[in-house]
Amino acid sequence: MRASTAFLVMVPMLLVTLLFVATQERRVGSAEPLRGGPYWDEATAAFVRQRVARTYVDELSPKEQADAFWRALDAYVRLDPYCDFIPPAEYRQWQESTAGQYGGLGIRIDPEAEGLRILGALPGGPAARAGLVPGDLIVSADGRSLGGLDLKLDSAARLLKGPAGGAVKLLVRRAAAGGAAPGASPAPAEAAPVALREVVVVREIVRPPGVFVRRVGPRQAVGVIRISEFAETTPDEFDLALNGLLAQGLEGLVLDLRDNVGGVLTGAVHVVDRFLARGVVVRIEGRAPGANRTYEAHPVAAGPGADVSDTLPFVVVVNGHSASASEVVAGALQDHRRALLVGERTYGKFLVQQIVEVPRGDCAVQLVTSRYYTPSGRSYQRRNSDGTFVGPLPKREDGVEPSAEPVAEAAGLLPDVMQTLGKDERKRLLELWDNEEDRCWGTAESHPEVPLTWVDAQLERALEVLEGALLMAKIRPTAPPPAPPRPR
Repeated sequence: MRASTAFLVMVPMLLVTLLFVATQERRVGSAEPLRGGPYWDEATAAFVRQRVARTYVDELSPKEQADAFWRALDAYVRLDPYCDFIPPAEYRQWQESTAGQYGGLGIRIDPEAEGLRILGALPGGPAARAGLVPGDLIVSADGRSLGGLDLKLDSAARLLKGPAGGAVKLLVRRAAAGGAAPGASPAPAEAAPVALREVVVVREIVRPPGVFVRRVGPRQAVGVIRISEFAETTPDEFDLALNGLLAQGLEGLVLDLRDNVGGVLTGAVHVVDRFLARGVVVRIEGRAPGANRTYEAHPVAAGPGADVSDTLPFVVVVNGHSASASEVVAGALQDHRRALLVGERTYGKFLVQQIVEVPRGDCAVQLVTSRYYTPSGRSYQRRNSDGTFVGPLPKREDGVEPSAEPVAEAAGLLPDVMQTLGKDERKRLLELWDNEEDRCWGTAESHPEVPLTWVDAQLERALEVLEGALLMAKIRPTAPPPAPPRPR
């Protein structure tokens, strides 16, 4: 065979061989995990997807196809109970809850057969300024009927929400002539209806309250600040509550973090920063370079955001439902000996979750990226007997308390002063908190039999601790005694 002929034969054979090798490498590579990541086989995934599309007995609707896709992604990232994929509908709700704000009307609603009954209107909010009051019935929004018992509350609320600055045209029926006065109980649905009226409300950024303040004690000299969750608006709300109490004068302070399951870390760091002039607040450590950080307190000498003097007696109340960012606050203040913890052992969630929005913009991935460590290096993550993480405490429904899963070892922060609550007292406490939230919406209290001055056993023990600190401050010398004269 001539050299030129051999060359022409060998080149195609070589190209075919290289193409085969490259194809095999690509197939093998697709079935290998990324370094440090979970296994993924692109070829198998494509085959399954195509097989379902071509041969499944029923043709799937676009929603069914999307739901199947979301479930598949969620299963892939469910590496522990705190990791998941957040589909579009849930992601919108998450953005509203963690940001603590949304474009809405500032009302609390309840779906009924003929529409949405207004249970409360945020004072100064867009709906209240438009003349809507508790008891009004919203029949339609932008021409769409809101009636129907099958209408879920989330779906109904979504019809009223939207971009801030946008207007929504409502058809409203007053249950009684003259309507209900702000703060009054909603009028009964069977009251004689009046003519429908059209109301145009411009949506605004609505900030549902998450920080509640009251004064307790025989002389009302102790301030209680309860943070229900940590949101992006928490720093401003907390500063407003704390500065208001300080301006009025108080002998002691109680920070109530019971049933606060966490939220935005920066909100927790800000709260601690108000009570520390310097020092570490919390450390987070993870595998990725950006998952390691130390948050420190910053001294502020004067002004409305100044640090609270360490001479003010200060107690933090926690329980088994206090988790995550709540434990950051409690752990930092306990380590720095700035405050005593009173109540029950906290839940034990010392994990940092990061939510990253998918480039398409309407969904996200939530992964555990770091662990929390208190200033002294403590981290008490709740674990099963096999070492895996225990999932978050389920939310209570219909007043039924969820039970925490058993753990292999002690989890959570141990209070300096232990105090539990009985079942009846716990129920009464939840009713008191409902009343606090009702007041912020300008509506009648859900449980008028529970006064805002009521003190439960855990808060009572916190007041006793404060009273002891005040007593010690009175008998503690303010200056060292003079030195005895030197003998001559």
